Amino acid sequence: MTPAAAAGASRAPLTLWIAAAGIGAALLVPLAHAWQLGTNLGHGWLAPFLAGYLWWERWTERPASQARPFPLALGVALAVLLAALLLPLRLLLTPYPLWPLGLATYALALVGGALVAAFLVAGRDGVRWLGAPLIVLVAALPWPTAIETQVILPLRQNMADLAAEICNWLDKPALAAGTSIRLGSGWVGVDEACGGIRSLQGCVLIALFLGEWFRFSPGRRVALALAAAGWAVLGNFTRVLFLALRGSPDSIQQTHDLAGWTALALSAAGTVWLASHWAGYRLPGTGKPGAQDSAAPRHADAGAAVACAFALALLAGELANFVWFHRAADSARDGWTAQFPIANPTFRKEPLADVAREMLRPDFFAAGRWRTARDEWAAAYYIEWRHGQVARFIPFLHNPTVCLPMAGCEVEEQLPTLALSFRGSTIPFHVYRFRRAEQEFLVAFAVWDPLARAPLEPALATATWREWIARLWSDVAHQRQHQPAQMLTVALPLNASASSNLENLLHAMVIPRENF
Repeated sequence: MTPAAAAGASRAPLTLWIAAAGIGAALLVPLAHAWQLGTNLGHGWLAPFLAGYLWWERWTERPASQARPFPLALGVALAVLLAALLLPLRLLLTPYPLWPLGLATYALALVGGALVAAFLVAGRDGVRWLGAPLIVLVAALPWPTAIETQVILPLRQNMADLAAEICNWLDKPALAAGTSIRLGSGWVGVDEACGGIRSLQGCVLIALFLGEWFRFSPGRRVALALAAAGWAVLGNFTRVLFLALRGSPDSIQQTHDLAGWTALALSAAGTVWLASHWAGYRLPGTGKPGAQDSAAPRHADAGAAVACAFALALLAGELANFVWFHRAADSARDGWTAQFPIANPTFRKEPLADVAREMLRPDFFAAGRWRTARDEWAAAYYIEWRHGQVARFIPFLHNPTVCLPMAGCEVEEQLPTLALSFRGSTIPFHVYRFRRAEQEFLVAFAVWDPLARAPLEPALATATWREWIARLWSDVAHQRQHQPAQMLTVALPLNASASSNLENLLHAMVIPRENF
């Protein structure tokens, strides 16, 4: 083979890998946004590094190009058409970055496009070489909400029950309430009561990487992923039990973060040990070097050109997405804020725990507890979200109706909505009667959109698919890059005058503000 032919032969695979890098960059932008916002997705930043390591380690195994004739113009046109069809979905992922189905569909389409290009250039070997390391993305994407509500939270409740039983066996009185544990001196797990098991997806990510690194069989990879999930559950249970046995609130606070990191480290170590044991405690061997081209494969060059067209079209879509949403949200005028009775000598400001701050991601937070003129306790917290998209889902995943039951409270009754008039608008406060142990109390909360001057509704709370799509797309059409929101929650003990006291308290706390 002449030098010119050799140069042509090596051009197609190299061009494909460059195009794949461009496709990966287009995918990384929405994934990075999700990893930044998702409470349980902080480990996602490891995924591109782990996949990159696998490609680097197997660079000498990359396959040679193969002649696979197909119309170049048609291939380029289809690649550009696919990127154009994906643009509306990409636009939707800007205001809804943690939409599991949307993000998974977008990732699958981009990965599928890259694999088709790899097949056109290098056949099945190209698909296997490029696609195998991408298995780690399964654990780096947000999982469906049903898994969290139907699997994770019930599992955490069972762990709390078991931890409480063990504490009682060891003469440490404890009572499980939701996903929390009530001790004689305080509570364990209240701050993260409605959260998930943070190490779960991280351990599954490690298992998927190790399974591909050691090149386990499919059955062994599934077994390793299940074992990793088991290690994560065991680590979380051990953390809860350890904190419950600590006893005093000060001791729990001092060791809370250490216990969490230790549980994560031990869960990851257990996964690594099991994979190493199955691999015979040997590092994975290097595969056979890739075959060399025997002639300049012009059809493979055409396949690489299709991949480049797809990558360039995706990056153009990213630019269009940035330009479309690159406009600051208008400031809300004549809004409201919450005023706490700081002049009351009984007022005590309550800080936001680090775990709760990570889940809520507020731009502003204030909370306190005090005794009213009627010598009854009152408590309230106020949250503002001003930038980004977290307000589209956080107020509906973490509000009194979700978090209080997980913290051991029971919803006794939903009462009529309390409509608070304010400067021509009506702020609806949802009112519930709760019970915790032998104590009953009222809780009222409102989630407000200061731009629309209306209640903020759950993004997906619609009756039909057409309404659902219309609601999502309206945010894209109005270039809503930021979704501001406010949430005020107040609580009072239940008595004969609780309803009127609650209304008076809200009137006193809700005051005007000029700008949001």
